[in-house]
Amino acid sequence: EVIPVMTPVKASEEGFLEALRGLEPDVCVTAAYGNILPGAFLAIPRGGTLNIHPSRLPEWRGAAPVPRAIEAGVRVSAVTVAETVRKLDAGPVVDVVEYEFGEDEDAMEALER
Repeated sequence: EVIPVMTPVKASEEGFLEALRGLEPDVCVTAAYGNILPGAFLAIPRGGTLNIHPSRLPEWRGAAPVPRAIEAGVRVSAVTVAETVRKLDAGPVVDVVEYEFGEDEDAMEALER
């Protein structure tokens, strides 16, 4: 089965919300969205929405978490999966997978990995 990937400019766009409702999703997964998701979006998937965040939450929440962690000298960070709530990177953490930054690795290299 094909899993649809949707990339709306705004998750509040009615055309996007209508298309999402038509899919009747059990769960939605978001990554790198960068905005608080509207209640109209969060109400659609029966099982909620999960966010994949490229750093350890709640420690590195918000914008540019990987560059900030590297600048702070962090050697081990994590990819965090968390439930999405109406506050940025603030939902309950579901899972954490640690990774180590490579020697002299910059944020772009880490994110591409």
